[in-house]
Amino acid sequence: MRNLCFTVDLDRDVNDAEEGSSAAISLDRGQGNIPRFSSSAKGTEVLLDLMDDLGMKCTFFAEATALKETGVGRTISGHEVGFHGLNHEDFTGARTNVFFDYGEMRSIVEKSLSIVRDEVGKSPRGFRSPYMDPNETMLEFLPEYGIRYDSSRYAYVTENMDVNTSVELVEVPVQKDTDASGKSITAYLWPMHEGKRGYADYIPMADKIKSGPLVIATHSWHMVETRSSGVMDRDWINRNYDSVRNLLSSLLDMGFSPSTVEEIAGRKESVWSRVRNL
Repeated sequence: MRNLCFTVDLDRDVNDAEEGSSAAISLDRGQGNIPRFSSSAKGTEVLLDLMDDLGMKCTFFAEATALKETGVGRTISGHEVGFHGLNHEDFTGARTNVFFDYGEMRSIVEKSLSIVRDEVGKSPRGFRSPYMDPNETMLEFLPEYGIRYDSSRYAYVTENMDVNTSVELVEVPVQKDTDASGKSITAYLWPMHEGKRGYADYIPMADKIKSGPLVIATHSWHMVETRSSGVMDRDWINRNYDSVRNLLSSLLDMGFSPSTVEEIAGRKESVWSRVRNL
């Protein structure tokens, strides 16, 4: 079976790493680069309308602070909600030159999970690292907190994308490929939102999969704001909505079955027995 997992990184608007800061900033739109959340909140509403329109469930990877600031926890609770850090941290330190020790990483995880649970009403089972760049030490201890899977990596598309569900932390990657012109393409939709690709560009990559999940990713804020041009007007939002809808509809028409990532990762009793109340 071919499965379609539509995933959304719910985080601060137009986020970026700042050297020397553990927390991400928002791109300066003339009012400084303090974190903003309005586009993320509005974009989440647009995405929920799209999911209702298509009759799909998606997977949100929620930055805990953004989840709290946007106030969308209860409205997305009917979908799967994983976590995406506390303040969109660069857990490797490669972008910020800020490095977390073992105890600090555990503290961030515990605070993040507690906020997600309070806002959504259930504990997350999945993780996606900010910047798609996970810290290997963090991945080792995440199963202790009931995290079943990680979706923080890219993997080249193959005919068989089935995941290994026999391990404690199941890896469910986002696909990447080379397009007909020889350029790299990933199943993360930001180039489409920025006007650099059309929805049809992603179809050949999907068509290579004969079994297993295709994991499509986007940002909540990217439904209503671009990094390059700022906040979209209503017509632009509608065109952006149509692009995402056309892509997902095309994949469903190709025979992909909609799934959350947790459904793909499955369950393993030995992991769930280690879940602790935070």
